[in-house]
Amino acid sequence: MSRTAESSIVTKCAQIIDLLTKARKPMGFSEIVSGTGFVKSSCHRLLAVLQGERLVAYDTENRVYKCGPRLQEWTRAVWRRADLQDAAVEPMGQLRERTGMNVALSILDEDAVLYLRTSDHVPVRYAAHPGDRAPLHCTAAGKLFLAHMSSANRQKILLGKDLERFTEFTRTDAAALERELEQIRAQGYASAISEEFLQVMGISAPIRNEQDQVIAALSLWTLTVMAKPEELVALAPELQAAAGRISAGVALGGGA
Repeated sequence: MSRTAESSIVTKCAQIIDLLTKARKPMGFSEIVSGTGFVKSSCHRLLAVLQGERLVAYDTENRVYKCGPRLQEWTRAVWRRADLQDAAVEPMGQLRERTGMNVALSILDEDAVLYLRTSDHVPVRYAAHPGDRAPLHCTAAGKLFLAHMSSANRQKILLGKDLERFTEFTRTDAAALERELEQIRAQGYASAISEEFLQVMGISAPIRNEQDQVIAALSLWTLTVMAKPEELVALAPELQAAAGRISAGVALGGGA
């Protein structure tokens, strides 16, 4: 299929979703055809695609269409991220100033770490920025997420692809990594010393929702020339306390 055709389909699907989200009540097929100006056969195919993706729902009894559950899930996810970032601003700034190190807030995004917010005390050329992604197996936040996901999901990630070696300290053996993840669950934080970049080391603590599920990670990191690994690890209790404050803020804000 050509890129033009793909774009046309996406655009038309977006038009239907726009129409349904702005409507005050569910819409019948003829109303959607009239509102979009699409040919009936084309409109029917597009609605079928959107239903298959759970973006549109069809009420068989009343024969009307409305926004599907997937759109509602996306909306909740956006609000959760907003609540999370709002709750993290002050604790992240305080942690940065007290420790003189860099702080990052991240979430799990399929099989990678996704950074939402960073607060750097020391500018570093290869520091992560909001929107950047990082591997799971060689970062403190990534290992934290691996440790707290279901065993089935973890095995799918660890066994589904080769674990890339970034430095001589990158752990690429799945069995050895599993043993480290057990320790992470027991101690309540994760660490990565020179595993993604030789010059960088970090620790990460979990941010939890009201159901005690890990929804994000708060990380503290610095350059290896600026501190010793044991000095960084000694800050784990302070990092965990900051993560706890963010967790409490998310709970108060209704985040899940």
